[in-house]
Amino acid sequence: MAKFSKYHGLKASQAQLDFVDVNSSQDTPVFIDPFAIEIRSDPWSNDCAEAIRVFFHSVLAALRNGDDGRAKYLLGQLHEPAETYLGLSQGKPKGRGVGSFQADLLADAIRNSVAFESGKLEDLSELALYVEGIGRDKVSDLTTNIIRAQLVEYTKNQCGVFGISRSDYVGPPLWDAKTEEWRSATIKLPYIGKKPVLLVPKTIVRRNLSLNSSDFYSKHILTFLQAEHVAAHGSLTALIRGKSSAAEVKNRVVKKPTKAKLKEIHPKNPSIILEMINEHPELLEYYKKLAAERNEPLTISEKDDSVAKVCALLSEKLKRIKSGPKAATEYHSLAAGVITTVFYPHLALPSIEWEINDGRKRVDVVYMNDSREGFLQQRRDAGNTAATMVIVECKNYSKDIANPEIDQLLGRFDNRRGKLGWVFCRKVDDEKRLLDRCRDLAKAGSGFIMVFTDSDIHELLHLKAVSDEGAINRLLLGKYKDLIS
Repeated sequence: MAKFSKYHGLKASQAQLDFVDVNSSQDTPVFIDPFAIEIRSDPWSNDCAEAIRVFFHSVLAALRNGDDGRAKYLLGQLHEPAETYLGLSQGKPKGRGVGSFQADLLADAIRNSVAFESGKLEDLSELALYVEGIGRDKVSDLTTNIIRAQLVEYTKNQCGVFGISRSDYVGPPLWDAKTEEWRSATIKLPYIGKKPVLLVPKTIVRRNLSLNSSDFYSKHILTFLQAEHVAAHGSLTALIRGKSSAAEVKNRVVKKPTKAKLKEIHPKNPSIILEMINEHPELLEYYKKLAAERNEPLTISEKDDSVAKVCALLSEKLKRIKSGPKAATEYHSLAAGVITTVFYPHLALPSIEWEINDGRKRVDVVYMNDSREGFLQQRRDAGNTAATMVIVECKNYSKDIANPEIDQLLGRFDNRRGKLGWVFCRKVDDEKRLLDRCRDLAKAGSGFIMVFTDSDIHELLHLKAVSDEGAINRLLLGKYKDLIS
C-alpha cells in the first residue's frame, strides 16, 4: 500500500509535511513522546499536555484511594492505536497498546512500583524511569489513546491544508479532560484504501523517549557514582582516617571505577533509580533540563530525500506554476511545503482558517510559532508582535497586492494569534507603494505584514539547501526592519 501522501496525490516529500507520512502496510519506527509534548508552548500541545496530566492523575488517585473499579475503567479504555501506524510491528501493523486485557497488569505494575509507593510517580513522561517493563512502545500507545481527540483535530487541520477528504469512523473512545471520562463519538478520518489514518505531527515523535531509565542510569547515575567514589576515597577522607600521611595524600591520584564495575555493584533496577532520585533530586532536575535543551523534533526523511534535493524540486515547481486563480490551490500547497521545509520545527502544526465575506471565500494558513531562537522567537516574545502564531495568506496573483488584501490580513490579528502576518505572492510591481502601506500599519501598531515574492521564496530555498540558517534569519530580520525603519 502507498504512503499517505502518495495515496492522496499530495506530490510532497516528508520534509514538506508537518505530519509523519505513514504507510498502512508497515509501521514507521517512531514513538509519541509525552515529554516532547510537555516542553512545547503552543496551544495545541498545551491542550495535549493537560489531557495527559488529568488522565494520569485520575489513575493515580484511583489507585491510591483503593478504587480499583475506577482505575480499571480508566485503563481499560486504552485500546491498541492501530490508526497511527507508528512503532515497531513487523509486517502488518497491529499496535502494541495497553488494551483492555492488559489493564489489570498495568494497574498492578504502577501500584507495585517503588515510585508509586513513595509518591514520586506523578508524571506520565517519567513512567519509563520508574516502572519495570514500561518502555517507549507502551508509553507512546498510552499517550496516543489519551490525546486521541487532539490528534483527530490535528488530522482535520492537515486534511484542510491539503484538501483531503474524510469519512465517518467509529473507533475507540476519546478522553475528555474536563469531565475526566471517556466518551464515544463518531469522528471523521482520512483513509488509505479501507484503512483509517490518524495523523501525528513530527514535532511530538522521537525514536526513543526523551526520559528513559537506560539513559538516565548510564549517563547520570553511573557518572555520579564515579564522582562520588573519587570524593569518598580522595585526599581529605584518607587524611582524616589516618591511613595516609600528608605527603602521601598530596601525591595520591584516585582512579575512577569503570562504569562496568559500578554496574556489577549497583545493577540497574527501579529501586536504584528511585534511591538516587530521593537522595539527589538534583540529578533528575538536571537530566530533565538537559533533555529539554537538547530536545529537537525529528527530521524524518527518505534515503534520497535530502533537504537540498527537496528545495531544488520546490524551486522548479514554483517556476512551473502559472499565476492566476486556476492554479491557486497548487500555489497554496507549494507555499505550505516551502514553509514546512524551511522553517520546521520553528513553525509547525499548520491549520486552515477561513471566512466568507460578500460571497468571497478567504483562506489563511496559521502556523504555531514555537521557535526557541532567532527572529521567530524574538517576534513571539516581543510585546508589539506577540506572535504565538504566524498567519500566512497566499495570493497567486499576477497583479500587485492592494489595500483590501492587506486589510483582510489585519483583521486576523488578535491577542491570541499576535500581530505577525506573511503574504506569499508572485511578484510586486510597485514595491515602494506596498512597503509604505505596510510600514504605516506597523508604525500605528496595527500589525506587521511581511511580503514574500517568488524571488524571496527561491532565496529561502537556496539558503535552506546550503544549511545557512543565519542567512535565513537575516532575511527575515531585514524584512522586519524595513517595516519599522
